Amino acid sequence: MDYERLRELRNSTNPFARHLGLTITAIRDGEAEAELPVTSDYLNPGGSVHGGCLYTLADAVGGAAASSCGMHIATVDSSFHFLRAGLQTSRLTGRARAIKRGKRLLVYEVTVYDDQDSLLAQGIFTYMPLSKPLFPENAG
Repeated sequence: MDYERLRELRNSTNPFARHLGLTITAIRDGEAEAELPVTSDYLNPGGSVHGGCLYTLADAVGGAAASSCGMHIATVDSSFHFLRAGLQTSRLTGRARAIKRGKRLLVYEVTVYDDQDSLLAQGIFTYMPLSKPLFPENAG
């Protein structure tokens, strides 16, 4: 698997992530990292990063890691825990690592950190590989 090509594909084919400024920064076999710059538009009324931003980053980085199986994937389940408020941070970082990589289900631990590397959220995300290869030369 050409992980740099996969990273470029994930960044170029996700208009929602692109709109937010979310970037997949690394993909390896069963792992991924991503960043999301925090703007004032991403804050909730209490002044911390909105939980939806934390969850979006987690799902995106988990999906990027799951896509290292070479197939398009779909999120089928998640359990996500908000651990600390994202206060006065300019950037979020997400990391995902494989827990289980089966034929039908892919399970990943996902963590989200602020720019001081404080753990803000953590979850378990489950993805299903679809019957569609990411790259045409892998079909068949």
